[in-house]
Order: sequence, then C-alpha cells, then structure tokens
Amino acid sequence: MFIDREAEIKTLEECWSSSKFEFAVIYGRRRVGKTELIKEFTKGKRAVYFLCSDRKPTHNLRKFSEKVCGFTGMPIVYFNDFQDAFDVLTSKTKGRTVIAIDEFGHLVRRDPGVLSDFQEIVDEKLKRRDFVLVLCGSSISMMETHVLGHKSPLYGRTTKHMKVKSFDLHALEHWFPEISMEDLIKIYSVTGGVAKYLEFFSGKSVEKEIARNFFDPSAFLFGDAARLLSDELRDYSTYVQVLEAIALGYNRVNEIANYAFVQSKDVFFYLKVLSSLGIVERVIPIFSPRKAKRGIYEISDNYFNFWFKFVSPFQAEVESGFLDAPIKNFHEQFNAYLGKVFERVSHYFLRGTSLSPFPPTKIGRWWHKDKEIDIVAANDKTGEILFGECEWKENVDAERALRELRDKASLVDWRKNKRKERYAIFARSFKEKVERPDLSLFDLGDLERALTQR
Repeated sequence: MFIDREAEIKTLEECWSSSKFEFAVIYGRRRVGKTELIKEFTKGKRAVYFLCSDRKPTHNLRKFSEKVCGFTGMPIVYFNDFQDAFDVLTSKTKGRTVIAIDEFGHLVRRDPGVLSDFQEIVDEKLKRRDFVLVLCGSSISMMETHVLGHKSPLYGRTTKHMKVKSFDLHALEHWFPEISMEDLIKIYSVTGGVAKYLEFFSGKSVEKEIARNFFDPSAFLFGDAARLLSDELRDYSTYVQVLEAIALGYNRVNEIANYAFVQSKDVFFYLKVLSSLGIVERVIPIFSPRKAKRGIYEISDNYFNFWFKFVSPFQAEVESGFLDAPIKNFHEQFNAYLGKVFERVSHYFLRGTSLSPFPPTKIGRWWHKDKEIDIVAANDKTGEILFGECEWKENVDAERALRELRDKASLVDWRKNKRKERYAIFARSFKEKVERPDLSLFDLGDLERALTQR
C-alpha cells in the first residue's frame, strides 16, 4: 500500500521535471518505506534501480555492472570501478534518466573511498547531463555524517535531500479506515507508524494481533529489534541494557548507568549513539535552557519502546515457549504504557490539527520535583499558554482534573500575571462534558473527527 508521501513524491517529481542534473539523497530508519517511495517515483520513467547488499564492494560492483549492461543493451561486462560503469551509462543513455542506488550506506561502510568516486561521478560525468541521481540509505548517522556532512566529499553537491519519517496518525487513518480511534492508537503505540510493521495488522482484535506479533519467536516483529541493532552496532549488548532501562522507567543518567552496569560518565556515549539513530531522545522541561541538568531520556521510537518494555525482559521465556508471564505482564501493563503514548498523541493533535485554540510556537512537558504537567503549549508573541492533562481512562471527572491542572499551572513562571491561560483535558471519555470559556475537553471521538477533517 502506498499512501501519504505526497510531499516526498512532489520533491522527486520536481527533480524529474528540471532541465538540469539533479542529485537527491533520501534517508530514514529501516522499514519506513523508502524503497517503495523510489519505486513509486520511477514508475513509467527511464530508470536504473540498484539495491546494494551488505557484502564486499566487488560483489556490489559486479551486480551493478550487470544492471548497467542490461539497461544499455550491452553484453555483460564487469567494470573496474563505479566510474567506469557511469561512463557507459552516460555514453549510451539518451533522454531524462533516473539512477537510484538504494542502501548506499552498505557501499560506504565497506569502502569509504566510494564517496570520492561518487564525487568525481557527480562533478565530471553527471553534472551537465540529463540525469537524476538518487542515493538512498537506512543508516541515519551514516547518511547524515558521511554523505551529507560537511566533511563528506559529496558535501554541497546535493540539490535535494529528505529524511523519510514514519507515518503519523493521519496516514494510519488512511491505512486502517474502518477501525476505531482507540485501536488506531494501540497500533501506533507498537509500530510507531513504520510501514513494514503496519503490514502485520488488520485492525481486528488488535491486542490479540499485538500478542501474536510480539510474543512468538518466529514472528517478524519479535526479532526485528535485535536485527536492526545488530546491523547498526558492533557490540550491542550494552545498548540493549540501556534501552531496557529507559523503557522500564529509568530515565536519568545515573539510573540508566546502574541498570546497565555502566559508569555514569560512559553512559553518555551509548545515549549519543542511540540518539543519532533516532531511537532515543533527551527531553527537558519546556522553558528550560537546552543544557538544563533536569533532562531525562526517553525512547522516541514506539516500536523499540514497546519491545524493550514488554519483550526484552521476557525474551528468553518467549524463545523457550513459556508465554504465561510475558502475556500476563502485557495485559496488566499495556494500559499504563498507552497512557504515555496518549501524551504524545495529544501533543500531535495540538500541533497538527485545528484543536489548539491558538497556534503554539513551542510545545512540551513541564515538571518540577513531584509536579508534572503533560502538555504545555505557548505562543511567545501573543502570551497565550495552554496547560493540558492526558488521561487514558473512561468517564474522567473533568472538574477534578481541571482543579488539579490549575494548581500545577500556578507553579509555572512563564510570563506569570501577564499571560492568557487556557486548559485542555484529553481522555478516552468523560463523565460529563462541562463547558467553560477557557477549557477544552477532547475525547476519542473528538480526536477521530479532527483526524478525518484534517
């Protein structure tokens, strides 16, 4: 299924419609749908598509040689290097042509010198020709540093680059048009909107589908976390401990270090690597300086977050077929887990739909000591601020929630006595929807309508 990539397709089509050479770089986490994006773009176009393997450079060069010879109608010739291959492509190809090399990071990892080869290919062989070159990779750190980074031989040569992200809730609503908002959130909470993972869900009996996909040692979603980490990291056992610590609620550096048996001064290295992969993020209270010491670490990828909270601690049991404990833990703890995901979902609705009473210039969470506010959105220009509470519960008492929210809001110093305060409460449902001019109540029905009207 190909959905919700209008902006990316538009960018690539602009490259195709251009009258000059275009060089586009596409990257993003594995399974997110980059290859399908390229295939959709190249439909009906003169194109060479090549998928690199994580094997020796000579293997990929031989396969690319076969691809080039097949495209140009030549007998099979094995070129000495990629430059020779592109010499043939440019000399024997007429008309606008796309050359798309997928998983380019495999080439770079095995032979960093290939970047200099592609610098010469771009500068000397393609620059004034009728080609669109697309390089695509799944290693985010590799693509950002070695391909797009300022020290890269290719730096400054791209005409377009895009980071392909997982699908948001709006896209999921198109993927699963018939299911409820609650089930949509549940699927999002374990897949993070990753295209490949969505293929394993029908939207019928969602919790049973989750259990079937995560607590079966033969299931793709059970094994993919380890596969992804082993592809990116040489010795990933400590990273597993770090991620499990964060998923289980040990969010501060000293807590993570204690759980993972790593010295506090060393844990920063692991966190930095995981952050570069887009798996972990550092979160600070809104209005705090970026270098604030009160920052905590969270797993930003829902698939990894669910896997390390519910699967990793029971991996041995699942692999041995002893499923009672992991399934029991899943059913007992899943609602609490959904409560945290619901916070992120609520942030999404305030940023991306018309639910916010004003356009926020910043949005985040606030906490101090034992007090925490799930959502704080502010507009620096107008002085408006919204305080929000998220409760993944039925029949929420809005009056009680509002009183508690007002008390906590009084502790926030931002423009105190010079701001216009508003309040919002998100819940599965409310006991009664009270009406107040400064209060907005959003249940799952409201969120579903906002999603379909977006």
